[in-house]
Amino acid sequence: MKTIKKFFGFALFGLMTYLMSGCVVRPTVVRPAPPVARVEVIPRKPSPRHVWVSGQYRWRRNHYVWVPGHYRRVR
Repeated sequence: MKTIKKFFGFALFGLMTYLMSGCVVRPTVVRPAPPVARVEVIPRKPSPRHVWVSGQYRWRRNHYVWVPGHYRRVR
């Protein structure tokens, strides 16, 4: 009889935990729009096999950071 009470107690605890897990509310983070892209002076190509990748703003921690453009080699 005691084991049946324990079983139903654990089952009730598990059921309540399952039902209450849907009530978790996560905060919504709204990021501001990124600033206007910077004007970059594109340097000379290292070789004909390189392509220019424009700079862009990336979200880091809690603000935007400018990542400058660079050349990337094409296969």
